[in-house]
Amino acid sequence: MFQGTIPGPMRAIVRETAAGWPRGPVYVPCCGNFTIERSLAGMGFNLRSSDVSIYTTAIGRWLTGQPVGIRLREDSADQLGWLAESIDDGVGTVATMMLGTRFLASVGREGLWHERTVRSYRDQWKTKHAETVERLSRSDIELTSYEVEDVRSWLKKVSRDAPVCSFPPFYGGGYEKLYEPLEAHFTWDAPQYKPLSDDDVVSVLGAITDRPYWLTASNHDVPELHPYLRGVIKATPRAAPFYVYASEAPTRIVAPRQPIDPVKIPRLREGDELVGPLTLSLLKPGQFNALRSRYLNPRIAPGAANLAVAVRDGGGRLLGVFAMAPSTFTPDEAYVLSDFAVAPTDYPRLSKLIVLAATSAEAQLLCQRAFSRRIRRVATTAFSNNPVSMKYRGLLRLNKRSPSNEDGWKFQLQYQGAMGEHTLAEALQIWAKRWGARTTKTGV
Repeated sequence: MFQGTIPGPMRAIVRETAAGWPRGPVYVPCCGNFTIERSLAGMGFNLRSSDVSIYTTAIGRWLTGQPVGIRLREDSADQLGWLAESIDDGVGTVATMMLGTRFLASVGREGLWHERTVRSYRDQWKTKHAETVERLSRSDIELTSYEVEDVRSWLKKVSRDAPVCSFPPFYGGGYEKLYEPLEAHFTWDAPQYKPLSDDDVVSVLGAITDRPYWLTASNHDVPELHPYLRGVIKATPRAAPFYVYASEAPTRIVAPRQPIDPVKIPRLREGDELVGPLTLSLLKPGQFNALRSRYLNPRIAPGAANLAVAVRDGGGRLLGVFAMAPSTFTPDEAYVLSDFAVAPTDYPRLSKLIVLAATSAEAQLLCQRAFSRRIRRVATTAFSNNPVSMKYRGLLRLNKRSPSNEDGWKFQLQYQGAMGEHTLAEALQIWAKRWGARTTKTGV
């Protein structure tokens, strides 16, 4: 229901750790999305929370029976007047804040995606708002108190003997940026405070740990807290690790696990001649994981694919794999998560044939069936130490080149191209003519 940024394993660690705390008040500064409160629900604690954001305050005040005190700004009435009837200083305002986090960032922005997002929420507002109010009404979170106060001053006031559990903001100014669209269109009695810097986060961690019972987490590895490190959580291969520190708790390690299934398809090998026609066949997630682990560069972090496809030659041998997902921002675009060729073979440019197969009319049909939408284009991201990817050169258009955000690579290259402009048979002809030469070997 609430926006959640804390992974499930961490919530389990919170509940496990708190089971050994004395029953009574538990203080939760920087309560954010009330994930800690939800984790501790029903354990007999008096939960006392605080935060300074408009989103959290709307929920916190409503949960403690206070007027929410948030109103639509006058200068936003022209664009968002259709929200006015939903703002009731209670649960209706809370539901409006929650739904607002999903579309307010698109209000007033140009572009088909932004315009469609706002239009969708405006047209379905009454239904979406009523459903959110109904879900909120079923909430079982019980707060003893909620205060709008900065963590630095609030920690000086709370009992020094009572447990404190908090996940402070991990990046300076992160929450201010997250709730910027809400602040732009709503007014309230906002508190005055300075955003936490990275140094402040470390000092807040120190204030939390200066008591008998405490638990906190951060994506900062804090050397001073190593004696209290109780868990390292990496929810997905691409996720940043969380470090969990506590006064007393069992030690836990949470790491991503991917299913692996055997792949019995014969592979094209050295000495084999590639023959037509090409065919496509769907792969199970475990089969895709097995082939990706075998052939994809291990420095590329894996992602979850919606559609994984094997490319086979006329002899039924596996030539390579491509995996797709629907584009988040462009409705008629498929995003190529992975494409790779088997190795070793006699064909040094075999990877170009996999790209041609991934952009074929047959692949387009598979994508449209899997994503239930019209697909006309493909896009992908290549990580390289060269300014151009030789695999995509001549096949897709380089739209953007920027420094890599992945370790071990110099460039992050954004490619885009059309889909469905050639068949698999034509793809094989194009590849055989331009890139299908076999490796020439000389004897010793």
